[in-house]
Amino acid sequence: MSNKKPKIGVVGAGHLGKHHIKHLSKHNKIEFVGVFDINSEALNNVCNEFSVRALKSTDELIALCDAVHIVTPTNTHFEIAKTFLSNNKDVLIEKPITNTVQEASLLIDLAKKNKRIIQVGHIERFNPSINKLKSLIEKPHYIEIERLAPFQARGTEVPVVLDLMVHDIDLILEMVDSPIRKISASGAKMMSNTIDLAHAHIKFESGVVANLKSSRIAQSYVRKIRTYQKDLYSITDLMIPQIELYGIENDAKFSSNSKSQKVDTNDGKKDLFYEKFIPENKDALLEEINHFIYCVNTRSRPNVDGEAGSNALDIALQIENKIFLNE
Repeated sequence: MSNKKPKIGVVGAGHLGKHHIKHLSKHNKIEFVGVFDINSEALNNVCNEFSVRALKSTDELIALCDAVHIVTPTNTHFEIAKTFLSNNKDVLIEKPITNTVQEASLLIDLAKKNKRIIQVGHIERFNPSINKLKSLIEKPHYIEIERLAPFQARGTEVPVVLDLMVHDIDLILEMVDSPIRKISASGAKMMSNTIDLAHAHIKFESGVVANLKSSRIAQSYVRKIRTYQKDLYSITDLMIPQIELYGIENDAKFSSNSKSQKVDTNDGKKDLFYEKFIPENKDALLEEINHFIYCVNTRSRPNVDGEAGSNALDIALQIENKIFLNE
């Protein structure tokens, strides 16, 4: 592991780029070299706000950095990442990794050739609520995820499947270790020229079923995950955040603080347990950034590498295609 602080910069000074810059500009384990954006007004505003260096081009950033965060519109990811990887720089690419699986494959091959790191910004992998949930459940046979948001024009250049649902696709692929047998999907355009509301039904070879619902025309924000497995039901609300577990028969997952009651079943009376968990208060984006810095320093494979980003994109595009076929 290198003791030298990696030199990291950012391409993209928009809404999400600003959050990356905020963390990186005060991070004590890196040297933050600056920001580039083709929008000079946005660039100057964010650089003034965080007192960081505004760069004139990607070439200038390449000359200064060891690694880069690419926080730009999806249709620019491929060319920007290709340029940095070709110049032997590690990259953290916001989700989705690229526009197409073919582009993602080219980046993955280039990174392998140049021994570079690709990490994809599927931030929910670093959400403490989700990581706590994964420690509490074992073999769910049914998973339901809702990700709803009020409408805003920003981000509507891509369909909601690639904007919101792709987060949950990545989570499902990580949680279920099985090939997919069948995908069904439906959706609709409501407020934009791309799909604003989407439902996906995914069946795995193992028998696990996942239902995903994403919308950017909801009245309020909803981020909920429900899982069902033998004798255990969970509800995770990422907005509160909290995890509620309901189970039959006590086990190590439940503490002495759990509440219980006797219920009648076909096998006689059993104990029904309930417990609520409040996850750690951690900033998921900062956790994601810390993981990237660790991987850059140790040359480790990221938890969400290029292949994981490509797999999530592949399923998202299949869902999008199913929706178009049903229109």
